[in-house]
Amino acid sequence: MQRFNQQRLNSQELSSRTLRGQQKLREATQSYDETTRQELHDGFYQSKQWEKIASYVKQRDGYLDGVDGKAWDKGDLIVDHVVPRRLLGRDEQLNTDNLWLLTRSQHNHKTAVEKKLNDNQLKNISKNWWIKILKK
Repeated sequence: MQRFNQQRLNSQELSSRTLRGQQKLREATQSYDETTRQELHDGFYQSKQWEKIASYVKQRDGYLDGVDGKAWDKGDLIVDHVVPRRLLGRDEQLNTDNLWLLTRSQHNHKTAVEKKLNDNQLKNISKNWWIKILKK
């Protein structure tokens, strides 16, 4: 695995020396800045209000992940928005009907799938659809 990771890093470094590689890096950085970075660094997830809601959702769901229904420790679960937070109004972002618990690997998988879908699709995807996709 270490050899694979090293080869991947070397490939990325070589790619970043070409014009096409530099363009891809700029596009990836811009996409990250517009979606993930904004959501992580606007203080929402550090607010007292979010901490209370997240704690409530964990208790409501009994520390069971929303995909497999397995029990986890307090720190092993992530409170996730079914419809991504960036697509919601400020008042909808704390709606507990749109929140569920995922493990870190489930959350990462969901995030990867979200990147392949457009905003209109993301707004209309149900929790049941996500369960089917994340179980695969």
